[in-house]
Amino acid sequence: MLSRIVAWDNKILTKLCNKHTPVLNKLMVMVTKTGNNGYIWFALAIPLILINRYRVTGFTIILAMLISGLTGEITIKHIVGRVRPCNRDFGKDLLIKHPAHYSFPSGHTASSFAVSMVMYFMQPIMFVPILIYACLMGFSRMYLLVHYPTDVIAGAALGIICGTVAVMVSPYIPFFSFSV
Repeated sequence: MLSRIVAWDNKILTKLCNKHTPVLNKLMVMVTKTGNNGYIWFALAIPLILINRYRVTGFTIILAMLISGLTGEITIKHIVGRVRPCNRDFGKDLLIKHPAHYSFPSGHTASSFAVSMVMYFMQPIMFVPILIYACLMGFSRMYLLVHYPTDVIAGAALGIICGTVAVMVSPYIPFFSFSV
């Protein structure tokens, strides 16, 4: 079964390698860079924190990213220890800096889906654009050969869980409801 999954992962990445274009290369690099260290999600959360009406949402975004980071980046990646696809030869040069850590699950995807779940529950009007960007983030990680499709799927699932947990626990964190 595991060999079938690995073969499926490799087949998809090989097909993606054949779809590279200069325009897509630039777009995917830009999208993925906005996810580095959660920059785009902090850029969303901080203004929300400054607006009294959206403060809890902003703090919940940060909590969701913290939970997904601790779970995915700090724990699961080191337990699984999956080598990144960019360490294999797909016949393409890497368009971004070689990531230092393991592949499974995708942290960029996990944090993006965690934020999308916060929006689903707390600011539904913003959910669809955030979800689209989360999907684009996951796709960019495969396109750039730094994650396998199963890394991205696992990252999305982890993000959905972490975002939901953050929404569930945020009402019990007194600090989240302070006013300015």
